[in-house]
Amino acid sequence: MKILVFAEVYYPDVMGGGEFSTKQMTEGLTKRGHEVIVYCLGKDTREERINGVLVKRKYLKGLSEHFLSNTKNNRLADPFTVFDKLTRKGGDLYRSRKWYVKYSSIITTEAPDIVHTVSPMSYLGRYNLWKAASDLKIPASHVSRGPNLLELKFAGGALDAYNIRRNVRASSFLTALAAPSHYMMDRHNKAGIRGQRFNDVIYNAVDLPPVSVSGEFMEQKENIVLYAGEIRKGKGIDTLIHAVEGLDGVRLLLIGRGEMTASIMRDKKAEVLDWMERESLYAYMKNAKAVVLPSEWNEPFGRILIEAINNGTIAVGSDRGGIPEVLDHNEDYIFHSGDADGLRSRIERVIHMPAAEYTEEVGALQRMALRFTDDKYIDEWERFFSQQLG
Repeated sequence: MKILVFAEVYYPDVMGGGEFSTKQMTEGLTKRGHEVIVYCLGKDTREERINGVLVKRKYLKGLSEHFLSNTKNNRLADPFTVFDKLTRKGGDLYRSRKWYVKYSSIITTEAPDIVHTVSPMSYLGRYNLWKAASDLKIPASHVSRGPNLLELKFAGGALDAYNIRRNVRASSFLTALAAPSHYMMDRHNKAGIRGQRFNDVIYNAVDLPPVSVSGEFMEQKENIVLYAGEIRKGKGIDTLIHAVEGLDGVRLLLIGRGEMTASIMRDKKAEVLDWMERESLYAYMKNAKAVVLPSEWNEPFGRILIEAINNGTIAVGSDRGGIPEVLDHNEDYIFHSGDADGLRSRIERVIHMPAAEYTEEVGALQRMALRFTDDKYIDEWERFFSQQLG
């Protein structure tokens, strides 16, 4: 198969876990003999091959800076005002000759078997991309890794219903829709956003073999509670800080960036480290007793939990979004979002757990996490694309 992928950004430009999932998919399919081409924004216009995947980056003034300002590996100012964002939304929701011609030309030139979008293509004429593929009789699919088709994040949600109606119309051009959790798929389907032929839940995966939690491995463990990700209110950071306060000998370590970073560092509520490469992050995970995802917004999945488990560390998460699916709905590891006492009790249980019991629990979690292996992930994507051609 020849698969033409459209993304806002592509590795090494990373906004979140979605970029790692996309990289894993494209490289996995390439290794299996499929031809994958990625079109995305970049700091300049160029082509390059990354582990066999042909990546075509395009510099678009304003748009490139806007998206790259949200990546972890670039430090750029976002040039877009709220007015800019509102005025650029039209191409996402309506017919735009400029975007329609642009995408029709790319699809015609590349002549793929499949067109697939891995990000919402905000301000990039999403409606026109899907319509162009449909008009050219090329199956088009999309993976909803976030709520962007459901929420505009303008005017306190006043425009969400209108946004959904327009995206229901746009989804009529999609052959198939994928999502990383049943939670995300159900939200979209209930709103009327769906693939015309089929909808698939494809859980994210981690290309990371589970470590052996031996006695020697346990000796490096410290009483560290670790969080990695955006440091902002919606992620439940305040709840996590309150849960750990007063726990003797417990260090709270936050790894990432966000609006709360400066105040947390100033008030010394936790240790904060800047975003780092995954190998370094994994080393911190191995030393921690617990990795916590305390989100108070509906996480589409919760990739960091699998990474923690495969690095030999117990994971704890809130009950929001797709997190319970990742943790197999086991209440030993799931607390009600915003409930600092409930989170504290789970942290205390893990921190004070005897080494032998800890080792046994990690082993059970790693067996549960076999649902999220790299091979299974690529199998699912290969089946997803093949079905569209059947």
